[in-house]
Amino acid sequence: MTVNTITFLLCALARQAISQPNDISPARVLSQQTRLSENSDLYVTCSTFGLKKPSWIFVYLCKDGVGIRKMVQKADQIDSTFIVSGVGPADSGNYSCCYSSEEYAPSEVAARGHNIIQILVIANFLPAHITLARPSAVSEGDAVEFRCTVPDTLQTLCGCQLIPSYLRKNETILQVQAFHVKRMETTFTIERAVARDSGPYTCVVLPSACIREHENTLNGSNAVLLEVKASVLLRVIVSCGVITLLLMGLLWIANRHGWMINHFSSYNPGTTSQQADTDMWEEEQEQTEGDYLEAEDGESLRMEEEEEYQNEIEADEFFNGCDTEGEAVYSVPDDSPSRASWYAASFKKKKHMINRPPGFTVG
Repeated sequence: MTVNTITFLLCALARQAISQPNDISPARVLSQQTRLSENSDLYVTCSTFGLKKPSWIFVYLCKDGVGIRKMVQKADQIDSTFIVSGVGPADSGNYSCCYSSEEYAPSEVAARGHNIIQILVIANFLPAHITLARPSAVSEGDAVEFRCTVPDTLQTLCGCQLIPSYLRKNETILQVQAFHVKRMETTFTIERAVARDSGPYTCVVLPSACIREHENTLNGSNAVLLEVKASVLLRVIVSCGVITLLLMGLLWIANRHGWMINHFSSYNPGTTSQQADTDMWEEEQEQTEGDYLEAEDGESLRMEEEEEYQNEIEADEFFNGCDTEGEAVYSVPDDSPSRASWYAASFKKKKHMINRPPGFTVG
């Protein structure tokens, strides 16, 4: 060690001795809180009860031997309470109190009080180490197990042995499990992995929260039943779609059935034979009517010849001026051809009605 170094250290110690207040007196520190959760408020009381002091003094709250807060205490007061709001893990440490008749900046006070209180601030969330029990590449349907551990000693509120832990994916909480403080681990399981389960996973523990020993799972104070009902509009749309499909199916079946009937009817041998019989019957009727008309025409010709012969006889008798008994006859011949024609037409109609096919009606 050189002379310059020794000289520098001696000067630093001298300056520290000169700047250090020499009228700092110890006081007592009181607090009902020794462990508190993160973001809580810390209440610490510095007491000068039973100590000799001037009428006005300055009380200092120290952490790890260095002042962090100061407060004026009047002559009629014996306690001064400091409030540290929203504490974090960095506020954990050893707290003590001291006082002085002179005012100093808190950082200039380096002293220890009559007693010390150790304050421990428990973090709300603490990162944990996560590992996979099997290779990171798995197939769909496989079970995946995550193991979460904390490498350092874990401090909890009131010595709690079970605390909550979260399995998170992309900052989203997927599962909650009880973390065993003694074993310093917990496991999370995905029963049947699917493709959407791929991604980064992390694990955190909650040391500031506590689970009772007899509780193995995390439950709320009550449960509610949720019933999700389908939209009325969706029901109407689905119903209309089903009805439309049914109607289209029925129409298709009906059309298919009609096509089959027409198809088989066109190739039905019975129908073809019946049509042939009908055609044959009509031909026979036409032939019968033709024969009848020919006979009728012959009958008419024969009747006309007989009438002409009779007229000739009557004409001779007329011109002779007497009948067979010698009496004069003056008569006009009847319209015999007209009556014969009416008789032939009537007979033809009756015969046609008798020989008509079944089911035939005259309009």
